[in-house]
Amino acid sequence: MGARDEPMAKLGRRLETALDSVLADNVSWAVTTDGPVVARLPDREFAFERDDGPDGHRWTVVLRADGAVVSKFGRFETVDGVVERVESLVHSDVRYTVCCDG
Repeated sequence: MGARDEPMAKLGRRLETALDSVLADNVSWAVTTDGPVVARLPDREFAFERDDGPDGHRWTVVLRADGAVVSKFGRFETVDGVVERVESLVHSDVRYTVCCDG
């Protein structure tokens, strides 16, 4: 594993631990780390985007439902911040926002 992959691996491990502790035993979930890190639940998924800059890593949490992006959260500076956001979103209602320019 290269130095660039370490934050992604850490995120994957932390998500697995967090989801295991906040979800009931009868809720199925999976975290994949073979590409971008994605946490999948029956009714939603969380994808994680990482930007590397001179000040370190910044994370964005992308909430998807039915294959569509519902919300984006972030520019989190730490894996802890990302995981805390996911823990707060796991049981929240998924709502779409419709907007127009006209």
